[in-house]
Amino acid sequence: MNWFFWILISVVTTAGANIFQRVLMREKDSDPYGTAVVFQFATGFLTGLFALWSGFVLPPIGRYFWNFLGSTFCWGIGSLFLFYAYQALGSSEIAILSAFGSVVTIITSILFLGERFTIEKTVGTVLVLSSILIISRKKGGLSFGKGTIFALIATVLYGLAVTNDAFILRTYNAISYTSVILFLPGFLLIALRPKSVRSFARLTQKKFSKNMALLGIFYSVQAVAYYVALQRGTASQVAPIYKANIILTVLLAMVFLKEKDHKWSKLLSTVLVTIGVLLIK
Repeated sequence: MNWFFWILISVVTTAGANIFQRVLMREKDSDPYGTAVVFQFATGFLTGLFALWSGFVLPPIGRYFWNFLGSTFCWGIGSLFLFYAYQALGSSEIAILSAFGSVVTIITSILFLGERFTIEKTVGTVLVLSSILIISRKKGGLSFGKGTIFALIATVLYGLAVTNDAFILRTYNAISYTSVILFLPGFLLIALRPKSVRSFARLTQKKFSKNMALLGIFYSVQAVAYYVALQRGTASQVAPIYKANIILTVLLAMVFLKEKDHKWSKLLSTVLVTIGVLLIK
């Protein structure tokens, strides 16, 4: 298959992962911290199998110690905040808010990687911020609740991580890096809260293990498919099409999760954020 089919697979599985993440966290007994720990190791294991099959390359942690530490922190704590956000918000809202990470990546890339800030990126940034204001607007004015704050913190950390990852990936294999940077945050979260290791016991619960397996598979496939598409195509071809996952997530959430409140605001925000991210990319 060429790059186009791989990126379509990544778009569909990203949207699917977003849906199953919400399914896991809307349960009354959901545990964001423990679920984040299990998620990191599950996806690290699955992507690790693919990395081994395709030729795993040992990470140059000694050479880029602080960079690996930075990405581990940003992805780990970002993942934790994202699970907390999914406890309070729907998949469609988080998909839209997640675009703010592109703005953070742009700013940090300009500051640390020497990239240029163009007119297109300026307009794209304004559109992304506008979509966030629209999706956060409730009756009587703006409402930045706990879930929205958690989602924005997660996207800021993810945006920082992407910039840091870009630096590491200048000299390191992308697929090998995917598995490494999924495993490391899991160890960080356990180190910060050792008792969270008990969360693996939840895998004995049929409902939890089924949803976690689906989330892990969808997330792992989207990550691998994205990097394969990037290897066979170019960033300018792959990145714009990948952003279709925002639209697909909103539509799937309306159909399968019945997230139909503020429907028109979500659809308008989806259009604005998609155009904005395309301009930024």
